[in-house]
Order: sequence, then structure tokens, then C-alpha cells
Amino acid sequence: MIYFKRKKDFIKFPIGIILIFIIALSPFIIGYIGATITNLITNESCNESNCFWGVIPWFLFITIPLGILLFIFFIVITIIDLIKLKKNSLQT
Repeated sequence: MIYFKRKKDFIKFPIGIILIFIIALSPFIIGYIGATITNLITNESCNESNCFWGVIPWFLFITIPLGILLFIFFIVITIIDLIKLKKNSLQT
């Protein structure tokens, strides 16, 4: 399966890396934004003991390893596609 069919399609590479990075860090981003909003509304500090948003970053223990695996899988697909593109360009 060729994911990148032409050399112009390699714009998907940095976009894919950025999306993987955002997905891996999403619990921290969501927890920080939620805690900030709760802090602005209630004028009380938000941490793990008194706020739901303080617990969400603990899901990083799941999303970081999955992000690393997804990143490795994405790099392998990109290298395979690059090799196939080089072979196809040499044959034609």
C-alpha cells in the first residue's frame, strides 16, 4: 500500500507528525485548558484533589506510548513509500 503516491504528497509527512504529537499530548492540553477555565470561573486553584481536570493528564501514561508507536508506524510507512517512489521513478 502506497500512502504517498507522488513526491508532492509528502506535505502529509509534517502534518502527520504534528497530529501525532497533538494526539499524544491531548490529555495534558485538555486538562490544562479545563483547569484554567475552572480557575477563572471559581477563583479557586484546580489540582488533582479538588478538580476533575487535574486528573485527566494522568491519561498521558496511555497516550504517550500509543503516540510513540503511531509515530514509528508512520515513519516506517513513509520510508517504504519513499523507496517505492524511488524504484518507480528509476524504472520510468
